[in-house]
This record gives sequence, C-alpha cells and structure tokens, in this order.
Amino acid sequence: MVLTYSSGSGDSLPENARPESYLAGIDPAPTGWVTVLQEPADGRYSWIGSYLTTFVGREHALSKSDWTHGSVGQTEVAHFGDEAVFGDGMTDTSARAEFFVQLRRHQQPDVEPTIEFTHSFLWYFAAVPRPDSSWYFLDDAGRDQELIRVHRSDTDLRIEVAALPLRRYLAVRERFLVVQHERITHLDAAPAQTIQAKGRTEVSTFELHSSRMGRPAVRLCGKHLVLPIDARPADLAYPYTTAVSYLEFTIDTDPSTGQPITFTCDPERLSGHYKDLGTPDYLTRVYFRREVLRRYTSEPSRYQVRHGRLSCLGLWGISIGRNEEGLVEAYLGDLGRDLPSAERAHWLSFNVAPLGGIDEARRRRDILGEWTDATADPLHRLANARERFSAALSAIVGQPVYRAWDAADQIAFAGLHMPTSSEQSEADTQILTLAKGIIDYLDTKALRKLPGADVKAATVNNLEGWVKHTDGDADTLVGPLRLLFNLRSNGAAHARNKKWTAFLTQAGLDKFKPDEQFVRLASSTADALEALAKHAEAQAQPAPDKGDDASNQ
Repeated sequence: MVLTYSSGSGDSLPENARPESYLAGIDPAPTGWVTVLQEPADGRYSWIGSYLTTFVGREHALSKSDWTHGSVGQTEVAHFGDEAVFGDGMTDTSARAEFFVQLRRHQQPDVEPTIEFTHSFLWYFAAVPRPDSSWYFLDDAGRDQELIRVHRSDTDLRIEVAALPLRRYLAVRERFLVVQHERITHLDAAPAQTIQAKGRTEVSTFELHSSRMGRPAVRLCGKHLVLPIDARPADLAYPYTTAVSYLEFTIDTDPSTGQPITFTCDPERLSGHYKDLGTPDYLTRVYFRREVLRRYTSEPSRYQVRHGRLSCLGLWGISIGRNEEGLVEAYLGDLGRDLPSAERAHWLSFNVAPLGGIDEARRRRDILGEWTDATADPLHRLANARERFSAALSAIVGQPVYRAWDAADQIAFAGLHMPTSSEQSEADTQILTLAKGIIDYLDTKALRKLPGADVKAATVNNLEGWVKHTDGDADTLVGPLRLLFNLRSNGAAHARNKKWTAFLTQAGLDKFKPDEQFVRLASSTADALEALAKHAEAQAQPAPDKGDDASNQ
C-alpha cells in the first residue's frame, strides 16, 4: 500500500517512524499468522484490535481510518423513557460490527486480564485451551494444529491466529475480519512541515499525520481486511482441509525381477466379493515394519494400540494384525478407507514386501468369522489379571489393595504395548510403567492386613509372607513380581549393574532380545497375578459346615 502525501514527506522522518515497512506487512490474504490484538507495555504506543463484519459492513469499515467497532466488546444499558435496553456487546448494528476478540481487564490489579474470543470461532474448531492461553485443535488425523498463540514480553502483549483456519472460519460465516491499527512514534523534533498522508485500496485504508502538541510524534492509523478463503460450502463442513490422496503400497514381489509390485489403496479401484475389477482385492494384505506404530505408542493419551486395532480418540481407527515375523499387517482397502490421508505417507515409509506368512488368528476372525482367543494378547491378559488380583485380595483385607490412579500414570499403564523395536530404551520404559502399575501402586498398609504379612515389610515381601502363611508356593506366586521389581530397580530405573544380568540369567531371559524379554516378563507377571488371585479366592471361600457333613453320612 502506498500513502499519498498532501503535506510534508515521510523522507524527513527517522527510519523507525516511516510507515512503509509497517504497511508492507499488511496482507489481506495471509497464509501464516495474523495479529488480531496487540496491547503495548513499557511506554510503547502501538495497538491492534479486530472485529467481524459483513459484506455490506466492509465498506463502512473502510470509509474512515479511525477505529469503528462501536460498542462491540462491552455491555451497556440505554434508557428510553421508562424502558431500559440492554446491549450485550456482541454486535453493534450502527457500526456493522460483531465481536471477535478482546483483552478484558478486571478491577483487581493482581488479576491477569482475560483473553476472550467469540465462542463460534472456538466451537467451529472444537478448540482446546492450553495453560498459557493459547489454543489448538485436532485435524482428521488427530494431530495438533495451532490455532491461537499468545506472545508476552516487556514491550507488549500480542495475540495471533493461524491465518488459514481463520480465513476458513470467515468463509463459513460469510464474514470479513477488520484489523484496526494505531501506531504512535515519538520524535526528537517536530518535522519542519506538518505531515498529512492518506491511502485507500479495496481492502485497506490508512492515514499518517504529525503532531506538534506536547511531545512531537507521528500517528499511523487505519484498517485492513482479512479475506475469507475461496472454498465450496461442502468443503467448509470441516474446520480443516480434507483433500484425499491415495498412495501405492507394496503388496507383493515379482518373482522374476525381484521388484516390488504396488497398487493404490483407493477402495473404489479394488475388487471385492461382489465386484471383480481385475485389480487386487480389498482384503489384500500389506505389511509394515513394526516401527510404524512407534509414533502412536508414544502418545497413549491420544492413540490406543491394541492387539488387533489402532485407533485415535473418536476420530479414526484401523484394523491391524501381526504375523510371525513381527510385521504389522493391514488390508489394502482399509489403508484407503480407514487411515487418514495425512497418515499414509508415514505408513508408506515402513512398507515392506510380504514376509513370514499371515496373521492366522486375524484371518480366522476377519475372514472366516470365527471366535478367537483374546488371551493370546499378553497385555490384555495382564490388565484383566490385575483387576482380578485386586478384587480377590481386597475382599480378604476389607479395603482396596491398590491406591487410586494418578491420571498420567493410568494413561501410561493403559498404553503398555507390544514393543516396536529391540531397543533397550523402549524395553526400559515399558518395564518402568509395568512395575509402577503392578507393584508401586500397591497400598502397603492394606497388604499388611493379610494373614502372615510382616507389619514392617512392604509390597512384595507382604505378599510373600501371606503366601507362605497360607501354604502357597512363593516361588511360583511371588517370584515373577520380585523379578519385575528387581529389573526395575537394577537397570530400568537406575544405572545398570551386575545384578541386572544375574536376574535375567536366573529367569532364563538372558538369551532373548530386550523386546522379547519384556513380552515374557509381562506374560509371567500376568501368570503370577492370576495365580495370586486364585489363591486368594480359595482363602476367601467359607469352610465346610461340619453339621452338614454329619447329616450327609
């Protein structure tokens, strides 16, 4: 934008007072970030505010450079005789303005001002707040998308909105955002000639003038519009772009050349039970290195990785399996139907040719419609065993033997998963989480109420004392839990020492890789919990009535 000078010249101004560089940043169709509010601090004089307007209102907004949001953002009561009319601050008909954002200060000086946005903007994105007053939303793949960010410094408070989501909101609302600017720059000396300049385009209006009253200064004031994106109404049903792209995945190997055979995952181009297109079947199996799941197992609060399914909140989910080679198996059509477009490139990077046969249990379940044994998943069995163990021992002592979960620990325990690599670091993390959920959350005071428990001992020792007192086999019932505790304490949680290797050797795990060690450890822990629960249930059964025995003789 170029200003036309009717008096004076900007050439006489110092560099920091000239308007050209500031106006060069004005963009009616931005793709990055838009500053929608700015409040100065520490003696600076630069403000930005914004409001919504309609197609008709944009001409009103650009008719003058001074701020024109009217009473938007503040309530008022107007009196007309005996009648009181309440203004809610959300709209101002005369100013053709609608509320969008403001910084609301409070009467108490020690209370932080509140940043407020119009609810429809936050609701459209199902936006999620952060402690620093920023907001984000989830796209169709379940990934964080930044929506609002807040910058606090010694000089100002600045609030920015992601431009493309903002312009998408403007499109669905059929609105424009009016961004209002005021910038005052003090001068060491007044210009020799008074400066007066104006500029007007279809999307902006600005005015620059100098002042000799008080301390010499120049004031730049004006407005510009942020335009909605050009999109079809159907495309605006979602607050994010939904462009679909189908990739080609390796489905086999050409035996004569050794080259991979690929085909698209577009479900419409795949054959099925009721249609033969001369193309691969929808249920063609595609294989991936197990590392493909690592990005999901690292965020258990968002993703669930189960024995036969990967899901993201309520947004999407895909059926998966694992074959004897440890490869992750998925159906070609599911990759196109159930996996978000944004995730397919990630999966493609781990795609490999078929190796090691199919997931037989999955074939029986999905293709033959047969019931399969869910206990084949050791982590599913572990969770059930913990519940049974907890209920059985709680019945004996008359109170819960596990303390209530901390939310973060509960999410982590629920996120226990089959390892995605043979790295020791991943196994250590899994062992720590397993030990925390099975042993650390045990309530020592409750366990000391078990018959035979040592009132000075803790957790595993309490269990061992009870088992021995009730004629149980301590090695079988408690040994796996003690092994878990020892591995946590001598390697996973602290510096690894010689005891780590000794415990692995004693348990027969020293010949296995770290991922295999964890799976076997989880299985033996589940076995121990089930056995302890069975032992406790037997102790809780009432003794036979001798009178009944005599009457039956």
